[in-house]
Amino acid sequence: MGDTIIFGEESGSKESREAAEQAGLPNTSVDVADVKTFVDEYTKFTKVSNWETMNLSTAQGAALANAAYTQGTFDGRYVYFTPASAVNFLRFDTEGQFTTAGDWEQMSASTAQGADEVSGAYARAEFDGRYIYFSPLGSVTFLRFDTKGTSFTTTADWQTMSMSTVQGASAAAGASSYISAGFDGRFIYFAPYNEDTFIRFDTQGTSFTTEADWQKMSMSTAQGATALSNAYRGGGGFDGQYIYFAAWSSDTFLRFNTKGTSFSTEADWDQMSMSTAQGGTLLDAAYSGVIFDGRYIHFATRSADTFIRFDTQGTSFTTAGDWSQMSMSTALGALVDNAFNNNIVFDNRYVYFSAYSSLTFVRFDTQGTSFATTADWQIVDVADAQGAAAVASNSFGAIYDGKYVYFPAFNSDTFLRVLASPSTLKP
Repeated sequence: MGDTIIFGEESGSKESREAAEQAGLPNTSVDVADVKTFVDEYTKFTKVSNWETMNLSTAQGAALANAAYTQGTFDGRYVYFTPASAVNFLRFDTEGQFTTAGDWEQMSASTAQGADEVSGAYARAEFDGRYIYFSPLGSVTFLRFDTKGTSFTTTADWQTMSMSTVQGASAAAGASSYISAGFDGRFIYFAPYNEDTFIRFDTQGTSFTTEADWQKMSMSTAQGATALSNAYRGGGGFDGQYIYFAAWSSDTFLRFNTKGTSFSTEADWDQMSMSTAQGGTLLDAAYSGVIFDGRYIHFATRSADTFIRFDTQGTSFTTAGDWSQMSMSTALGALVDNAFNNNIVFDNRYVYFSAYSSLTFVRFDTQGTSFATTADWQIVDVADAQGAAAVASNSFGAIYDGKYVYFPAFNSDTFLRVLASPSTLKP
């Protein structure tokens, strides 16, 4: 038996009480070897009571809609949910209760963007320290919200920018243009889905509507091949120097050197063959989300049967040995088509994958034995987590607020969150 560590008010140690409060741990005492062991038990992924649910209809104040919410972000207090086919932007006050309707706020999507909402309007959100940026999927309008403004429902706190102006070409509503976003500390990056242009916005520029603050890079030039539809679905993983983009129907993983010459300098873009990286044949709709865990870049598998990660401390982006693979069939115990989708998150220890067509939520322990060790992959049945049978395209993304991981309701009628590793307990 290890040393007894007492958390919370029961402890006579000021340090223990403060550590417990910072980590959001309960007032309790346990015999453990160290704090990490206690957190492992407290935040057990497979413990059903660690999962909470909130009814979509109640949260958004409107009837259930299919393909409702895709992704979101956290601003230090509120968790934001991005509407695809829902009629409202949503945010949840993390200082409130997950199941209390009054702790959820709604903003009409049509009011926010100054136009009627369209199917699959927005895909992902990114926070720059003040503004929340929403990547337009079916909408023709880039959108951001001022978190230091008057209120979530104040129209003046929402700013718009025409996609046609930004990319220098016409944009069509419902065209599935940009599905992901990322932030490098200065620029917000948007990856092209059905467009031929990577875009970034300078958050230190003149204004959101200043055309010169938006920079473009041809997809064809960046990937060294002809542009194609449905090319990049996940992007934004930042390792301190490079921004990474996940190959969807392209055969090329990409990264951009933020310390290079310019956004439009071809030499600042590196390419890696998907077939080589995953050790398998190219396929459509292969990878979506991207996340950095402090050393590795992880890619969420969609139609591929292989989880992959890239070692940023390795030899080079194009060195096959710097890419690790893990069979989805082995990790999950079954092969699932269209398994996971869009964003994945990291909680300082685990990488979380949302269940899209999979019947299981998955997380990988970055402090485990190896990427290919089955025991380092943990799974939870969607039905157990949400207290109801999983539906097709159940969840689309994930968001981390420092204590919980949230899974937006896509075709499900249920928002979910699960206890995660506290952000105050970093490795």
